[in-house]
Amino acid sequence: MSQSSWQDRFGWFILVFFLAVTPVVMMGTKGAWDGIKNRVEDWLPETFEETQRLMWFYERFGTDELLMVSWEGCTLEDPRVGQYAEAIAAADNVDGQEVHWFGEVVTGPDALESLTAEPLELPKSLAVDRLTHWLIGEDGEQTCVVAVVSPQGEENRSAAIEFAYEAADKVEGLSREDLIVAGTTLDGVAIDKASKDSLAALNLGSFAVCILIMAIGFRSFRATMIVFVLAIFCEQLSMAIMYFSGQQMDSVLTLASNLTYVLSISSGVHLMNYYRESLAERSPKESVGWALRSALVPCLLSAGTTAVGMLSLTVSQIRPVTNFGAYAAASILAAAVVLLIWVPAAMYKFPIDPAAWRHETKAASRLHPLWEMLSRNMSVAKWPIFLASLAVLCVSVFGVQKISTSAQLHDLFWSDAPILRDYDWLEENVGPLIPIEIVLKIDQPEEIQTDERFRIIDHLQQSIQQVDGVSATMSAATFAPVIPPKDEKGFRAVMRRASIRKILEGRLPRYVEMNYLRNEDGDELWRISARVRAADRLNYGALMNRLRASVDQSLTDYPTIEPIYSGSVPLIFKAQSEMLSDLIKSFGLAFVMIAVIMMILLRNVVTGLFSMIPNVLPTLLAFGTMGYLGVQVEIGSLLTASAALGIAVDDSLHFISWFNKGLRAGKSKIEATRLAYEHCGLAMIQTSLICSLGLLVFALSPFTPVSRFAFLMCGLLLTALLCDLLILPAILLCFTKKPKPTTESTEAGLGDVHAEE
Repeated sequence: MSQSSWQDRFGWFILVFFLAVTPVVMMGTKGAWDGIKNRVEDWLPETFEETQRLMWFYERFGTDELLMVSWEGCTLEDPRVGQYAEAIAAADNVDGQEVHWFGEVVTGPDALESLTAEPLELPKSLAVDRLTHWLIGEDGEQTCVVAVVSPQGEENRSAAIEFAYEAADKVEGLSREDLIVAGTTLDGVAIDKASKDSLAALNLGSFAVCILIMAIGFRSFRATMIVFVLAIFCEQLSMAIMYFSGQQMDSVLTLASNLTYVLSISSGVHLMNYYRESLAERSPKESVGWALRSALVPCLLSAGTTAVGMLSLTVSQIRPVTNFGAYAAASILAAAVVLLIWVPAAMYKFPIDPAAWRHETKAASRLHPLWEMLSRNMSVAKWPIFLASLAVLCVSVFGVQKISTSAQLHDLFWSDAPILRDYDWLEENVGPLIPIEIVLKIDQPEEIQTDERFRIIDHLQQSIQQVDGVSATMSAATFAPVIPPKDEKGFRAVMRRASIRKILEGRLPRYVEMNYLRNEDGDELWRISARVRAADRLNYGALMNRLRASVDQSLTDYPTIEPIYSGSVPLIFKAQSEMLSDLIKSFGLAFVMIAVIMMILLRNVVTGLFSMIPNVLPTLLAFGTMGYLGVQVEIGSLLTASAALGIAVDDSLHFISWFNKGLRAGKSKIEATRLAYEHCGLAMIQTSLICSLGLLVFALSPFTPVSRFAFLMCGLLLTALLCDLLILPAILLCFTKKPKPTTESTEAGLGDVHAEE
């Protein structure tokens, strides 16, 4: 290589520049890491009707975000219940300022007393029955403390949860270890903890796996370290991009930086293998330039197609998926720039020249017999392989049509997670926790007597209670006296109704305080809260259909009353519906865009289209199998479809690039296939192992979207490797037309191809 090469002139400047920006990148990484925050309710955009209705509900009735706390022995007679309620409602001192993490705090004993005391004076048995599955367990004794998070608590849920645990230590005979806690306030905090606590250890495990594979493959400490430093820098750069662009990081977005890390290693391994190959004929400094020229187009195409796969996820309406797609694409493109600038500079200024590399030849390659066997037999087996792949593809497509999605709490944690244990215990011993809110909008309420309005609310509440899947309901009627039947006759009945009406009218302000009633522009808004069990894993779509049918039937005679549905259940159902739609749209968009690139590269529409089979087959096979087995797709699995498609194309592009070089050099299609195997087969195996096993470490994450993403990606990438080694060559042999080489192209091709005579 001439002394005027850019690596020679600017190499030290490039290395110093990257060293100088590293502290800035690390600052961005720390800012992104410290700002990780998760809240499932924020997954859908504000433009969605379900999100707007939830915001509408919050503006009128306040948040339905609550924390349910109980413990073994927490009964109606337990004095610790009241003491803990006082402790959790107290102010906390934060930097010299009083902060109330929780607003309203309700206990079973307090609610029971309000029902049995004046003016309601309900029999205790009836009062307990009304509160059962809400504040009192089915045994009539187990109870709990329910705290509604304050606006300050919403801003810092982690601090609010910690304060709730600390409050136990202020109660005699109670400690934080005794508490059983669940509720929407805890969900996001638990996700943060599950994803962050293990991430550092999992990153170290991934680092170790990747370094080990590179060390075995390279047998060069310096080569391993250069590629490893590249990957670490690109991973940190990914998080810095998020931080400096103002994007708050969540647990799903951490996958973007992890993916950037393994893909950077993959690209670095390809570049290093080109360099390694060139050492047999060139000096180390000359080999840097040759490797860069050989890797430039394949690496840029690989980065581009992978970014296309990621960008296709931005069609999703689910925010974490959209953000993952956008930032993963930006990170991968940025990593490609670092790869093509920093790595050549580092290789030039710190030459890599192991004796084993210089004396290696392809003939001595341990995989040479395998490549010979594959290329020799591929001409015979090409059509059976192609037809078999088509058959598997068709069967998989039918399975994909059976896919169902889920976005429920139990999809985010392993079954033995503490938060799920607490949820299950509380739902078994006290009551359900997943809310559905039904608001009755009564137009011209003055035309309906107060007791009649309560009669309607009570009838509707009982109707909702009977809906299959609904475990508990509560409304203003829960805290109202027994409403006498409408058709009851006689003077005594009239006087009784008048007395009840007076009590109800006097308690209307109290129902407003309890957030069960709002007056708005002459209309009355009455809230009925329903709860379903998280552990039941209900089909929320079917549940909402049953609920709507029951409400509509109950309101047949009241056309001026409009039901409005809100809460977590409609939102989760919308998220599930969007996930399936997004899976189809993003994968379809990625397929079309990448197929166009392949058609251009192969200069043949049919060959380009068929060359997509080995790239789409792993994803369709995996998701088709999930469809046949009834395995639900959650957010972690959703991310893999388009991501795996984009990554799988990387090896295909390297193989096709060398195959085309062989054809342009005048070789036969069989010889071109062998040439492609020899030049990039080993690198394909190394990069697939690095990407798949480097990601597989994250399958140990307690946050199951990360775990399932890692496990599924590992399987997809290994399957894609087999497809690229077996199906892609068969397709190229079946459909590629051998070009007529010109003298110039032959000479150029032979100059690039290390012909093995």
